[in-house]
Amino acid sequence: MPTIVYSNWGLLHLIAALASLILGTAVLLLPKRNNLHKRLGYGYVSSMVLMLATSFAIYRQYHGFGIFHVAALLSSVTLGLGMAPVLRKKPVRSWQQLHYSFMYLSVLELYVALVAEVLVRLPGLHFWEVAGISLLTVLLPGTALFNRRRKQWQVSESQAHYIPAGSVYK
Repeated sequence: MPTIVYSNWGLLHLIAALASLILGTAVLLLPKRNNLHKRLGYGYVSSMVLMLATSFAIYRQYHGFGIFHVAALLSSVTLGLGMAPVLRKKPVRSWQQLHYSFMYLSVLELYVALVAEVLVRLPGLHFWEVAGISLLTVLLPGTALFNRRRKQWQVSESQAHYIPAGSVYK
Protein backbone atom coordinates (compact mmCIF):
# COMPACT_ATOMS: atom_id res chain seq x y z
CA MET A 1 0.00 0.00 0.00
CA PRO A 2 1.57 3.30 -1.05
CA THR A 3 1.94 5.97 1.59
CA ILE A 4 0.88 9.59 1.25
CA VAL A 5 3.47 11.08 3.62
CA TYR A 6 7.15 10.19 3.47
CA SER A 7 8.65 12.57 6.03
CA ASN A 8 7.89 14.99 8.85
CA TRP A 9 8.20 17.83 6.34
CA GLY A 10 5.66 16.06 4.16
CA LEU A 11 3.25 15.69 7.08
CA LEU A 12 3.57 19.37 7.99
CA HIS A 13 3.13 20.29 4.32
CA LEU A 14 -0.02 18.14 4.09
CA ILE A 15 -1.55 19.64 7.25
CA ALA A 16 -0.80 23.18 6.04
CA ALA A 17 -2.23 22.37 2.59
CA LEU A 18 -5.46 21.00 4.07
CA ALA A 19 -5.78 24.06 6.32
CA SER A 20 -5.17 26.30 3.29
CA LEU A 21 -7.87 24.52 1.28
CA ILE A 22 -10.43 24.82 4.07
CA LEU A 23 -9.61 28.41 5.01
CA GLY A 24 -9.21 29.63 1.42
CA THR A 25 -12.54 28.14 0.39
CA ALA A 26 -14.26 29.64 3.44
CA VAL A 27 -12.81 33.08 2.75
CA LEU A 28 -14.07 32.98 -0.83
CA LEU A 29 -17.55 31.76 0.08
CA LEU A 30 -18.30 33.80 3.20
CA PRO A 31 -19.23 37.51 3.22
CA LYS A 32 -16.44 40.06 2.93
CA ARG A 33 -15.76 43.26 4.87
CA ASN A 34 -15.98 41.84 8.40
CA ASN A 35 -13.67 40.59 11.13
CA LEU A 36 -14.35 36.91 10.38
CA HIS A 37 -13.15 37.46 6.82
CA LYS A 38 -10.00 39.11 8.13
CA ARG A 39 -9.25 36.36 10.67
CA LEU A 40 -9.90 33.53 8.22
CA GLY A 41 -7.91 35.38 5.56
CA TYR A 42 -4.85 35.74 7.76
CA GLY A 43 -5.23 32.08 8.72
CA TYR A 44 -5.25 31.23 5.01
CA VAL A 45 -2.16 33.33 4.35
CA SER A 46 -0.34 31.81 7.34
CA SER A 47 -1.14 28.25 6.33
CA MET A 48 -0.15 29.00 2.73
CA VAL A 49 3.19 30.46 3.84
CA LEU A 50 3.85 27.31 5.89
CA MET A 51 2.78 25.06 3.02
CA LEU A 52 4.90 26.93 0.48
CA ALA A 53 7.93 26.98 2.78
CA THR A 54 7.71 23.25 3.52
CA SER A 55 7.36 22.47 -0.18
CA PHE A 56 11.04 23.36 -0.55
CA ALA A 57 11.96 20.63 1.93
CA ILE A 58 10.29 17.93 -0.20
CA TYR A 59 12.35 16.46 -3.02
CA ARG A 60 11.06 12.90 -3.35
CA GLN A 61 9.21 13.35 -6.67
CA TYR A 62 12.11 14.73 -8.74
CA HIS A 63 15.07 14.11 -6.39
CA GLY A 64 15.82 17.82 -6.64
CA PHE A 65 14.22 21.09 -7.60
CA GLY A 66 11.18 20.27 -9.76
CA ILE A 67 8.08 21.65 -11.40
CA PHE A 68 6.16 21.70 -8.11
CA HIS A 69 8.83 23.98 -6.67
CA VAL A 70 8.38 26.32 -9.63
CA ALA A 71 4.63 26.26 -8.95
CA ALA A 72 5.33 27.09 -5.28
CA LEU A 73 7.37 30.11 -6.34
CA LEU A 74 4.58 31.32 -8.64
CA SER A 75 2.03 30.73 -5.90
CA SER A 76 4.18 32.77 -3.51
CA VAL A 77 4.12 35.67 -5.95
CA THR A 78 0.33 35.42 -6.34
CA LEU A 79 -0.14 35.34 -2.57
CA GLY A 80 2.14 38.36 -2.14
CA LEU A 81 0.29 40.28 -4.86
CA GLY A 82 -2.99 39.46 -3.11
CA MET A 83 -1.80 40.76 0.24
CA ALA A 84 0.10 43.85 -0.92
CA PRO A 85 -3.05 45.91 -1.65
CA VAL A 86 -4.50 45.04 1.79
CA LEU A 87 -1.35 46.06 3.61
CA ARG A 88 -0.86 49.27 1.60
CA LYS A 89 -4.50 50.18 0.82
CA LYS A 90 -3.25 51.28 -2.59
CA PRO A 91 -4.17 51.96 -5.29
CA VAL A 92 -6.88 53.79 -3.37
CA ARG A 93 -9.72 53.20 -5.82
CA SER A 94 -8.99 49.59 -6.72
CA TRP A 95 -7.02 47.92 -3.92
CA GLN A 96 -9.98 45.71 -2.98
CA GLN A 97 -10.45 44.47 -6.54
CA LEU A 98 -6.74 43.65 -6.76
CA HIS A 99 -6.93 41.86 -3.43
CA TYR A 100 -10.02 39.84 -4.41
CA SER A 101 -8.58 38.92 -7.80
CA PHE A 102 -5.15 37.75 -6.64
CA MET A 103 -6.47 35.93 -3.57
CA TYR A 104 -9.07 34.15 -5.70
CA LEU A 105 -6.29 33.16 -8.09
CA SER A 106 -4.24 31.97 -5.13
CA VAL A 107 -7.01 29.62 -4.02
CA LEU A 108 -7.51 28.42 -7.62
CA GLU A 109 -3.79 27.63 -7.85
CA LEU A 110 -4.12 25.66 -4.63
CA TYR A 111 -6.91 23.54 -6.13
CA VAL A 112 -4.90 23.03 -9.33
CA ALA A 113 -2.02 21.79 -7.14
CA LEU A 114 -4.37 19.45 -5.26
CA VAL A 115 -5.64 17.86 -8.48
CA ALA A 116 -2.08 17.61 -9.85
CA GLU A 117 -0.84 16.04 -6.60
CA VAL A 118 -3.57 13.39 -6.79
CA LEU A 119 -3.02 12.71 -10.50
CA VAL A 120 0.76 12.50 -10.27
CA ARG A 121 0.30 9.50 -7.96
CA LEU A 122 -1.70 7.58 -10.60
CA PRO A 123 0.39 5.26 -12.74
CA GLY A 124 0.58 5.85 -16.46
CA LEU A 125 -0.08 9.59 -16.62
CA HIS A 126 2.64 11.79 -18.06
CA PHE A 127 3.45 15.30 -16.84
CA TRP A 128 1.57 17.13 -19.61
CA GLU A 129 -1.52 14.98 -19.07
CA VAL A 130 -1.44 15.76 -15.35
CA ALA A 131 -0.94 19.46 -16.05
CA GLY A 132 -3.67 19.58 -18.68
CA ILE A 133 -6.25 17.72 -16.62
CA SER A 134 -5.45 19.80 -13.53
CA LEU A 135 -5.76 23.08 -15.37
CA LEU A 136 -8.93 22.14 -17.27
CA THR A 137 -10.82 20.70 -14.31
CA VAL A 138 -10.04 23.65 -12.05
CA LEU A 139 -9.36 26.74 -14.14
CA LEU A 140 -12.30 26.55 -16.54
CA PRO A 141 -15.04 26.32 -13.91
CA GLY A 142 -12.98 28.49 -11.54
CA THR A 143 -12.70 31.27 -14.11
CA ALA A 144 -16.44 31.15 -14.83
CA LEU A 145 -17.18 31.36 -11.11
CA PHE A 146 -14.69 34.19 -10.69
CA ASN A 147 -16.35 36.24 -13.43
CA ARG A 148 -19.72 35.74 -11.75
CA ARG A 149 -18.40 36.55 -8.26
CA ARG A 150 -16.42 39.56 -9.49
CA LYS A 151 -19.63 41.20 -10.65
CA GLN A 152 -21.12 40.61 -7.18
CA TRP A 153 -18.02 42.08 -5.51
CA GLN A 154 -18.20 45.17 -7.73
CA VAL A 155 -21.88 45.67 -6.88
CA SER A 156 -21.28 45.23 -3.16
CA GLU A 157 -18.34 47.67 -3.30
CA SER A 158 -20.38 50.33 -5.10
CA GLN A 159 -23.16 49.94 -2.52
CA ALA A 160 -20.78 50.24 0.44
CA HIS A 161 -21.20 53.96 1.11
CA TYR A 162 -20.21 53.73 4.73
CA ILE A 163 -18.14 51.22 6.64
CA PRO A 164 -19.36 50.32 10.14
CA ALA A 165 -17.17 51.15 13.11
CA GLY A 166 -14.75 48.35 13.89
CA SER A 167 -14.72 47.10 10.31
CA VAL A 168 -11.50 45.68 8.94
CA TYR A 169 -11.55 47.85 5.80
CA LYS A 170 -11.12 51.45 6.95
